[in-house]
Amino acid sequence: METILEILFELILEGSLEASMEKKVPLPVRIIAAAVLIGVFGGLIGFCFYCGIHDGDGIMLVLAFVILVITVLGARSIYRKRRK
Repeated sequence: METILEILFELILEGSLEASMEKKVPLPVRIIAAAVLIGVFGGLIGFCFYCGIHDGDGIMLVLAFVILVITVLGARSIYRKRRK
């Protein structure tokens, strides 16, 4: 069961990432795909922040902050490449 969920989750994330960056895909589908990615990564980061605050674990807070920074910088880099 764990393997099936992992494969499905990977397909959804990879498909959303590819669809959101592909020019041949209609704009509304790309927006939905980007929203799915933002929701997944936002949920992951929020969960890490919640666990770090709830448990008082500074390492978890640092980890969540690092993931947030990497995600924002990566999205910014992709956005700038697409604008050119």
